[in-house]
Amino acid sequence: MVKAIDPSGIPPHKNPIPAAAIHEGFLISSVISGKSLVTDAYSKDKNEQIALVFEYVEKIISEAGGTVQDIIKMDLYFRDKNDRSLVNLEWEKMFPDPKKRPARHAQIGDLPENCCLQVTITAVISKKF
Repeated sequence: MVKAIDPSGIPPHKNPIPAAAIHEGFLISSVISGKSLVTDAYSKDKNEQIALVFEYVEKIISEAGGTVQDIIKMDLYFRDKNDRSLVNLEWEKMFPDPKKRPARHAQIGDLPENCCLQVTITAVISKKF
């Protein structure tokens, strides 16, 4: 049976969808963006937005009973693909060992106004619900 993952501490979606769903250890997220929980807006500081995205990714994985090492793929959607280099700082913080990093795919997306990055994650978590 599918279990919705909706951790506190991240902004809820406007539509009736969870942050992620897990079934038999297989987790797929909905889109994750760096909107502030406090202001319900995107910071003009792209680095701040990107840091929030990675913080929210970690909260989702933790709520599902896993760690970031359970992530097998991260899809990144940029308004401007030149911002890809801005992600690398947070990427290397989250995955410091180059031999233990998930796959990653960057592409252009039609993002909300002032949003520079959205991601989705796919993970396999051994904890069963």
